[in-house]
Amino acid sequence: MVANFEELNDPQTNQQLDHNLNPIDLKALQLINSNKDTLKMDDLVLLLYGHSAFQNLYAGCELGVFELLWKNPDLSQTEIAQHLQLEAYPTKALLLGLTALKLIQKVGDQYRNSLVIQMLFLENTWKEFYDVVLFEAKIVYRGSIDYVESLKQNRNVGLRQFQGQGPDLYNRLHEDPGLDKVFYNFMGSWSKLVTPLWLKKIDFSHFESVVDVGGGDATNSIALAEAFPNVKITLMDIPDSCKIAQSHIDQKQLTDRIKVMGGDIFVDEFPKDQDCFLFIHVLVIWSLDKNTSLLRRAYQALKPGGSLIIFNMMTSDEEDGPLMAALDSSYFVSIPHEGGMIYSWSDYEQCLRDAGFSQMKRIYSDFWAPSGIIVATK
Repeated sequence: MVANFEELNDPQTNQQLDHNLNPIDLKALQLINSNKDTLKMDDLVLLLYGHSAFQNLYAGCELGVFELLWKNPDLSQTEIAQHLQLEAYPTKALLLGLTALKLIQKVGDQYRNSLVIQMLFLENTWKEFYDVVLFEAKIVYRGSIDYVESLKQNRNVGLRQFQGQGPDLYNRLHEDPGLDKVFYNFMGSWSKLVTPLWLKKIDFSHFESVVDVGGGDATNSIALAEAFPNVKITLMDIPDSCKIAQSHIDQKQLTDRIKVMGGDIFVDEFPKDQDCFLFIHVLVIWSLDKNTSLLRRAYQALKPGGSLIIFNMMTSDEEDGPLMAALDSSYFVSIPHEGGMIYSWSDYEQCLRDAGFSQMKRIYSDFWAPSGIIVATK
């Protein structure tokens, strides 16, 4: 077996393959190799052992390897074991995995963080990244075991891995002790990472009233209220989420600026005559038909000339990536609610047209997650 496609360009390898491949087959393989997007064997190995790759990342976070090497770079294996209070054998195995994954570097007999890990600390975003890792470990991993079954049954079978009788993950989080904290820490941290992407690109000073649909723990509403003092905000979400949101709003002393409405956003009436509706990280949860229903309700509640803003990760119109959006879709297929995924720009634009909008624009962002903004005007 050829270990790497580059070997196909080696004359000696070609001679060895002559008895198995005719010239046409060999030429085809060489053409494949010239395509830089072709999957290599190392890439395939990473997919095959992807669960182990993530578990090494999770272990490095949970056991404090990266924080240790941030504070004390260039430690030996023995020193790391002592700091982490681990025996020599598990330390050896863990450092091997982290080094092979290029999460840390080994220089001589000493270890240090890789540049990308160091940058998370330098940019003061390590906590947010860690919360994402915990979300993947505690929630995504649990339900993703049912991904294949979810595809077969065309529904989110992975929800069965979470205790409770709620119709979706969000209504079950509070029935599973500690899980709600993991989820809302993740959502809050993710919002802190990406909020500047929409908050700095949209001028909310033109709006007096904004509705934050599915506003969760109020991270986005609070950021908006602090950045634009003239805006009055209504946050809508399920009652359990609204309890957390209200607590955060009270802590920030913004109760006069942000009103919380607990209920069902598909059933309960939207506030009328609004200047703007925000849909941040919520239209990835449901089917396109349900998204259209929500957008239509918002369209009807907007003032003429009002705006509707969608912000979340987007897939390309060609539906060939980006990778993060594609992989995140597996979570939405398996767990939270039936029918969700990371949809394409054009999918959302079609939903907006079906909801009554004719004027819309795209705003792309420069970030390692493929987040994007669509602004539609009534």
